[in-house]
Amino acid sequence: MPVEDAPAPERSDSDPTSPSSRYWSGEGRWVSLALARLTGIYWDLDDGRDGARAILQSSEHRPAIFSLATYRSFFAGIPSAVRVVAQSPQILLFAALQWMAVVLGYLAWTRVLQLIPDEAWNAIDDAVSKDEHSPVLALCNLTLLAWTFVVVSVVAYPVGLCSAAMVAVNDLRTSREQVTLAKCIAIADRHLGRIWAFTIIDSWITVWAILDRLPKKGSNRSALDELAYYAWKVGTVGVVPALVNGRSFASASRDSLTLLKARTSEALGLRLGYSAVCWFVGIAAYLASFLFVRAVEGALPGQAHRIFHFYLLMAVPVAIASAVVTVLLRPFFLLGVSALYAELIDVKDEVDRDVCRTSGGDGRGLPWRLLLFLAMLVALLGAIFFSDELGLTGRIARWGHLDLQRYHEGR
Repeated sequence: MPVEDAPAPERSDSDPTSPSSRYWSGEGRWVSLALARLTGIYWDLDDGRDGARAILQSSEHRPAIFSLATYRSFFAGIPSAVRVVAQSPQILLFAALQWMAVVLGYLAWTRVLQLIPDEAWNAIDDAVSKDEHSPVLALCNLTLLAWTFVVVSVVAYPVGLCSAAMVAVNDLRTSREQVTLAKCIAIADRHLGRIWAFTIIDSWITVWAILDRLPKKGSNRSALDELAYYAWKVGTVGVVPALVNGRSFASASRDSLTLLKARTSEALGLRLGYSAVCWFVGIAAYLASFLFVRAVEGALPGQAHRIFHFYLLMAVPVAIASAVVTVLLRPFFLLGVSALYAELIDVKDEVDRDVCRTSGGDGRGLPWRLLLFLAMLVALLGAIFFSDELGLTGRIARWGHLDLQRYHEGR
């Protein structure tokens, strides 16, 4: 990742890490409002991201970033994290729920591939076989992108809740409070609105980086893209612990920058070490998936929905890789960051306040975020299981044929 002398990207809708990038049309008032809100949150986290970019570009820290010594703090913290997990087994439950959410989300994502007409996929295959660029199927691309964003948003709720609950375990232990499943969930839920929004943005950035890095024709991922990605990841290293303790997005960004400046080596080691191991797992799963799919591709039913069945088979390596990341790696990262955050910033008052407010319940009924999540989940499940009855299958088919008509007319 060569970042030397790379210019800082200007704020614009084409920022590769922005959730309101050029790939979104903004059709629909609620979509526009949601994206505008997420974009505002993204820029509220400027301080940490800009500070991380400066650190990644600085001569003082840049050589250490690419040495094994930098990642030592991630691996050195594993024994203490294992002890915490042994004493607070609730963490394993939160990790397992995250893994289930990711796998089920991936399976839900594959459904839209089944709805896109086979003719559209065949046109892409034909163009690729002739060494041409894939046809621009605007409506199909927009459908796939919108579906991906909805799935990411739904999955981000349980993932964000479980991440916050794992941070709450460390905060309760630091404050010498009894760690219980109810307390962890209650503390996580108090600030889940902001945590959910941050998890949506962070997950979208991660998904987009994964897709952008896959080998493909016409790939133009640059050093600036890598710098923007790692500046985001490093600059938000302390955001989740800060949000769990009731900080605003701007305050969480400043706390993250404080952590990064005060304990640069440890923070970089935790974040980059975790990223390095995750990418190693991802690459291994990507390579293994080809062997797995080739071994069972004879069972695929001809050409019908061939792309859908391919990605459905990919659920096996995806499930294995995500299990390694969410169950074995992510708890260590979150516990390490939480411990580092608690060493620099006193969290006892916030924890005592949250425990006091949640111990007897506040009588407010279901929070808006839970109602919104349930509404999105019902809509997603309805689209998956009742796509024919809702007219979704026919609509996507018409869009696909319209795309093909425009493609053939433009050749």
